[in-house]
Amino acid sequence: MGPTRRNFLTGVVGAGLAPMPSAVAEGRRWIDVHMHVIGGPERQFGQAVERAVAEMDHLGIAKAVVFPPPFPRRGFDYPAYVPELRRYPDRFGFLAGGGFLNPMLHQFPDPQSVRAGIKQEFVDLAERMADAGAVGFGEISVLHLSLVPNHSFTEVTPEHPLMLALVETAGRRRVVIDLHMDPVTAAGTMRTPAFLKSPLNPPTLMGNIAGFERLLAHDRNARIVWAHGGSDFTGNMTPALIGRLMDAHSNLYMSLRPMPPGVTVLPRFGLRLHNTLMPASGVDGSWLGLLKRHSDRFVLGADAFFVAQSAPPDSPLRILALGNEVRLGAVGQLLSRLPAQLTSKIAEENAVRLYRL
Repeated sequence: MGPTRRNFLTGVVGAGLAPMPSAVAEGRRWIDVHMHVIGGPERQFGQAVERAVAEMDHLGIAKAVVFPPPFPRRGFDYPAYVPELRRYPDRFGFLAGGGFLNPMLHQFPDPQSVRAGIKQEFVDLAERMADAGAVGFGEISVLHLSLVPNHSFTEVTPEHPLMLALVETAGRRRVVIDLHMDPVTAAGTMRTPAFLKSPLNPPTLMGNIAGFERLLAHDRNARIVWAHGGSDFTGNMTPALIGRLMDAHSNLYMSLRPMPPGVTVLPRFGLRLHNTLMPASGVDGSWLGLLKRHSDRFVLGADAFFVAQSAPPDSPLRILALGNEVRLGAVGQLLSRLPAQLTSKIAEENAVRLYRL
């Protein structure tokens, strides 16, 4: 059996867990631009969407953008969940590609192995997604660390030819790319942090920031939303790095996945969090300065997983779903600590503009 919900939460934030404040109870509404619905082996996406809507109502989430996680091998994609989302036409937008495009990208880790026919197939698939109403492509990964058992590891250069083709397509169609990239600032390689003990992680990770900058510069019309700001596992996603990149690249945005104030360790999994948004005292000063300086570039993406009952209890997606309350509740805590004008932009206005909601 997988860990219970209560045990998971206690392991994350310690004994004596206090109830997370509800944003709707405090009169705030927000838009979550990074949400997953998981149908399980029986493809019960309707059940997963119903769970998502119930939690959205409870937490004051006005709308959400739904898409698949970045599968390393072909998984489900937009045809599986969009019919269920359309039962709530005013509550959801969607991205596509985590189940179809991302596996193609990682099927060819060597850039030299990408032939013209493969690239054209990739672009044609992305174009069909945009034609179907996707407001972007996601979740796409260039470096995805393995955090729990059976949780995938994937790595390619950010300037992989299929990534360049996707940026061109996103620029042409004026849609976003949701990008999962655990940052590695080293010019060559860095040693994988010792606490990332999953055997799927390699001993070293290759630098990716220089390639990321070339990807951003490849087509300025493509809006890239860097996922999971507000805590990271490599120690490299600093406010200083993000600020430098945003200063240089007008098409870079970020979705924030805060953790509760003062949480820097996930003891149950032996994971350490770096560059967290909220120390126990409030909002980190460097982060707050960055949010103010680039107030039009940040949105909220709690990375919640709403999973149908048929999903196996030991599935990594089911295990990750046990942390929904922590991640979603932390968003409400962040919003309560931000200045009012900044809150309105980050909570809703930026997402409406960026995702055409």
